[in-house]
Amino acid sequence: MTVHVENNQEIGCFIIVATVVAQLDIILVEAKNLSLAAKNARVVAIRAGEAALGFKSITNFIDEFSTKTIQTTQEINQHSNLLFKLALEQLRASQFEHHINRAYSLNDKNHVEIKRIKNESTQIFRESLTRFNSEMQALTLQFEEIRQQMRAAEYIAVTSRVEASQAGEYCDSLESVSDYIASAALRIKSAISINLSTLSQLKRIKVSG
Repeated sequence: MTVHVENNQEIGCFIIVATVVAQLDIILVEAKNLSLAAKNARVVAIRAGEAALGFKSITNFIDEFSTKTIQTTQEINQHSNLLFKLALEQLRASQFEHHINRAYSLNDKNHVEIKRIKNESTQIFRESLTRFNSEMQALTLQFEEIRQQMRAAEYIAVTSRVEASQAGEYCDSLESVSDYIASAALRIKSAISINLSTLSQLKRIKVSG
């Protein structure tokens, strides 16, 4: 593989990481909206009294997993920002290695200083790649964790819809909350699927490189 191709791959990785960082906003916004929906539903359930007693307890679960999702998303944001920096670091390391290799090929290959810098640049690139792969793995696990939370959210949406149907005049208000939980969970899962697919693409690039 030529250095030109390697540089193109590093640039491609940098762009992919930037895409992952941008996608996180969708998950965070939806998680915050879920938390808000839980709080609003709790108010309605309190007004409904005994008729919505079952729904009131469900809102606590909604609030818990939405809070957990927000927390996990914020942790992911820290990891993705680090991944972004590592992608930039790798791009620079790759370009530096390219320049050193050119200098090495144009000069006496027994030149001690150039050889030392060449070996050092290769080591820097490998260390950067190791940190990059570690962060990719951490991100993948965290996305999987949120996906599990959204599966729980979909189950709660079904349960809450049953409870909402028994809330008398507050039925429509609480059912709309149930519908929102289901749709928000679906949107978050969709964003996560996109990011997991993007990370898989990134892994393939690294393996082929």
